[in-house]
Amino acid sequence: MNVARAELRKLLTLPSLRLTALLTWAATLLLAYAYAYADRDAPLGDAALAPLGYTQAGFLVLGVLAAASEYEEGGQIHTTLLAMPRRLPLHVVKALTLGAVTLPVAAVTAATSTLPAGGATWTPAATAYLTLTTLLAAAVAGVVRRAVPAAILLLGLYFIAGPLLRARPGGIAAYLPDTAALDPPRGAAATVAWTAAALALAALTFHRRDA
Repeated sequence: MNVARAELRKLLTLPSLRLTALLTWAATLLLAYAYAYADRDAPLGDAALAPLGYTQAGFLVLGVLAAASEYEEGGQIHTTLLAMPRRLPLHVVKALTLGAVTLPVAAVTAATSTLPAGGATWTPAATAYLTLTTLLAAAVAGVVRRAVPAAILLLGLYFIAGPLLRARPGGIAAYLPDTAALDPPRGAAATVAWTAAALALAALTFHRRDA
């Protein structure tokens, strides 16, 4: 419990996380109203979820900053391991704490995107997607241990490689981690699988590699 409280305090006191969350929400608000009023004839799901296709970048950055900050800001991870030397339980606590912090931010952002378009039914799925995206990003950053390379890798996957792969014939698009942002029913399983795999890899490297 003490470890969870310490992790929670750490996340809540990081200025970069608060700024990222605020900017992400503000960008979502602007895009949501732009989409809602620009194309009233668009399908409901498209208008409700389209802003998140762009502002999910903020949740990728949020996860990266949350995980990489301990390795870049004076090597805080060493202090954390002194307080909690059992690495696998610590990894689980970190993931759960980040999920708990991200969930309300994701819910507000998802509602901001879906409600102006009348797509309230999409809000729970969008909230889950954004939370899982943050956890996936944190797992990747935990493996890479540097914020900039991790952010470049993830943003490149989501905004360059993903669109290029979706443009090609075949069913590979259904297996991309961001498919749920465009089509929640089809993409939910892929997002969950990618997040679980990334967290498992991060746990393995955290357990085996020196801090």
